[in-house]
Amino acid sequence: MTDTQPQAEQHRPTASTITDPELDALFHRAENAEALLAAAARLLASGNSSPRDRAQIARRLCAGEITPQEAQDEDCGE
Repeated sequence: MTDTQPQAEQHRPTASTITDPELDALFHRAENAEALLAAAARLLASGNSSPRDRAQIARRLCAGEITPQEAQDEDCGE
């Protein structure tokens, strides 16, 4: 017989528990993610490197490994 213990609840923000600073942080994270996705879309649509290279650059950009400027520089071969 296995002993089943209730798992500890993790803190998960909800509309009733989120504070103003948490809401602000969430808003800024969403804005940053939107900007990264827009930069990745522009890179994929009209980049200078091969489609495979652009996809790798876009992946790194969306993962936060490089900045939009670094992605642009890599795509241009700089």
